[in-house]
Amino acid sequence: MSKICIFAIFIVPLSKFLVLLGSFLFCDKMSVLENLTAIKMLQLKALKFQLNNPFKWANGWSAPVYCDDRKILSYPKIRNFIRVELSRVIAEMYPDADVIAGVATNAIAHGVLVAEQLSLPFVYVHPTPKDHGLENQIEGDLRPRQSVVIVENQVNIGKNCLKVAKVLRENGCKVLGVVTIFDYGFPSTHKRMAKSEVDLIALTNLDTVLHHAQNLDMITKDDMQLLHAWQRKPSKWMK
Repeated sequence: MSKICIFAIFIVPLSKFLVLLGSFLFCDKMSVLENLTAIKMLQLKALKFQLNNPFKWANGWSAPVYCDDRKILSYPKIRNFIRVELSRVIAEMYPDADVIAGVATNAIAHGVLVAEQLSLPFVYVHPTPKDHGLENQIEGDLRPRQSVVIVENQVNIGKNCLKVAKVLRENGCKVLGVVTIFDYGFPSTHKRMAKSEVDLIALTNLDTVLHHAQNLDMITKDDMQLLHAWQRKPSKWMK
């Protein structure tokens, strides 16, 4: 605990230290990794909240929160933290992995970093087939019967990583699971992934982020309730 506290006091104002210290006392419910990743992303302002003027997602949904995880790549310290932790999770949970597969295009960079850290081959996979060039859906060399871990930058509805898992299986590979930086925690997504027999492990998730965001006065208690209501039924929110 002392190491965690020393870390926390250097990344947040002193006035917030005791609040965060209290948060870490509940690590039986939230893992240390989830807490640390959430705090780092909030400090980086990679999580943005707009409850009165929601973001519009590509699928047409309105969302009061947006995860701009691309910012991670611009900051070496947190980029290295994410690289090391994604790699550690894969090494511990999927020691038989033969190949790392990044979901194109947003997870390619993190996938390459992880593959380099683990000294494993890397490929990236387009969720939908290309209509130009060689029309490859899998970029790189991949052989049947290889065991693959998919690296994704974030999981919301899970559509892309499930498409990638399907492509890999159709090419004779074994999909060990998906490892991501951030999970929105939609119940419908988790059910869909369980039905497809695709494991999901995230460094952090929306519940943990909201816990710390409220403690840091970034959102209010009422905001928290609204955000959880959106999380439960995101496709029907504000309709």
